[in-house]
Amino acid sequence: MKNILIIAGEASSDRYAANLIKDMRSIQKDIVFRGLGGDEMEAAGAQLFDKITHLAFIGPGGLLRGYLKLRNVLGCLIRQIKKQRPDYAILLDYAEFNLRVARVLKNMGVPVIYYISPQIWAWGLWRVNTIRRLVDKIIVFFQFEETLYRKYSIDVKCVGHPLLEIVKVTADAKEFKKNLGIQENSKVIGILPGSRKSEIKNILPIMLESALTLANTSKTDINFILPLAPTIDVSAIKDLMSGLGIKVLIVHDNIYNALNICDCAMVASGTATLETALIGIPMAIIYKTNFLTYILTKKLIKLPFIGLVNIVAGKKIVEEFLQYDARPEKISSYLQRIISNKELSCGIKQEFIKVKKSLGTPGAGMRAAGEIIRFINNNPA
Repeated sequence: MKNILIIAGEASSDRYAANLIKDMRSIQKDIVFRGLGGDEMEAAGAQLFDKITHLAFIGPGGLLRGYLKLRNVLGCLIRQIKKQRPDYAILLDYAEFNLRVARVLKNMGVPVIYYISPQIWAWGLWRVNTIRRLVDKIIVFFQFEETLYRKYSIDVKCVGHPLLEIVKVTADAKEFKKNLGIQENSKVIGILPGSRKSEIKNILPIMLESALTLANTSKTDINFILPLAPTIDVSAIKDLMSGLGIKVLIVHDNIYNALNICDCAMVASGTATLETALIGIPMAIIYKTNFLTYILTKKLIKLPFIGLVNIVAGKKIVEEFLQYDARPEKISSYLQRIISNKELSCGIKQEFIKVKKSLGTPGAGMRAAGEIIRFINNNPA
């Protein structure tokens, strides 16, 4: 029986880890997964030492704020793995935490596989030597990542993006719109503030103010919907919306069907921008964080864009409203242009088709599972 440590610190990583566990077990049964993650990993059969997706932080500033909590989690984890040494480890994203774990594992002689690699292409290459020293195999989603890691002689494999299988619309748009009580000819704008508490605190108020500005200035009948991520506390959402003077319909458990009825959306940067693009919904990317994180990331980040959909496209295909530029009047004006200008909207959708093609073909999750199983079988613990 192979004992695998698996760690996912983000809500999206928890989902990828859960699917990976299922796919690996469909290939090889004699595997036990233990580690850190969230509800989806636990439902997939992983034995969790702790649930950490609620501790997800953004960038170096977020890490400083959560340092004591993460240090306690790391200490408990180290005691667990020394008590019962894993045969292999699979780490997903969450670089600030996971690279510390990788260092401990390397000293114990445990082979480390990184799935959803650290974004060295965004934060600069200062981590690449650390990764080469601590990580034995990297599975990546994007072809440009594979090219970059190969340049540094790191064992890497691009499998394509699992979102191609995950993002699925299952309901008829007209019927879904009707069931929500929205008139067929009304415009719908989605609000996706992210899944972290800090994103709700920093980004959602700007999105709500932008929605209010648009509702007050547009001559079009507009409905606003907020597809709720499972990790978001609905009471926190309602507290921010109370007294705002605008109705926002909260949709549970139907994120992709809800997005599918939108004419455009406001989206926090990250995976959600790719999900929105795969459904073909034009968007405004909005991002704001605390001052410390902003200053640190501004110095570290090496890309001209922050939105993942623009990064993958290699150019700006949708507007980004970041930090002090994230002003309701600018955001609402851009959204109004999208919903009133068919040529602009269609042009964005055409670019999204190109982005989708660049993500490979469906089956990435199973390809990742197969790649990891081959690595394990070729490198006996």
